[in-house]
Amino acid sequence: MLKKIIVVALLAAIFVSCKSKSAFNFNQELVAKENSMIPAIESGESNITEYYNAGKYDSLYAIGDRLEKIVQEKISEVEAMKTPDVKEAENFKASYIKAFKALKVIFTTYKQIGVVKTDEERQKLADGLSASIEEKNDATRDMQTAQKKYAEANGFKVQ
Repeated sequence: MLKKIIVVALLAAIFVSCKSKSAFNFNQELVAKENSMIPAIESGESNITEYYNAGKYDSLYAIGDRLEKIVQEKISEVEAMKTPDVKEAENFKASYIKAFKALKVIFTTYKQIGVVKTDEERQKLADGLSASIEEKNDATRDMQTAQKKYAEANGFKVQ
């Protein structure tokens, strides 16, 4: 009888350990997707103000288009990922998608600024960027909160 209890306990420990590893790996995959965008975004954003002030709207469009495609690719990749059967996984995944979509709105706006015909339209879009940036910041904070909750629920620490 004691052997059966030990075997069951061992199997339960292995099962929990596997779930925790699965949760950790899912976290790492999402973080890797996020990090893979950073160099392109930093590179593109470093020129945006300069192009806007210089009236190089075609260049602004090109940057927006390139970054929008990069973010959309990551959104599609995350949406296609199989969500592990662990606590808070769906919420965590949804928070990443929401944050990426909020980021994409900013790049879509850059594209729109690049193609509108009047300075008035450009200014209206540029004024709206502040709200989009705040929405992206809120979504990013929500994603970080969801990530911490996910990590705590699944027995690992966020690095």
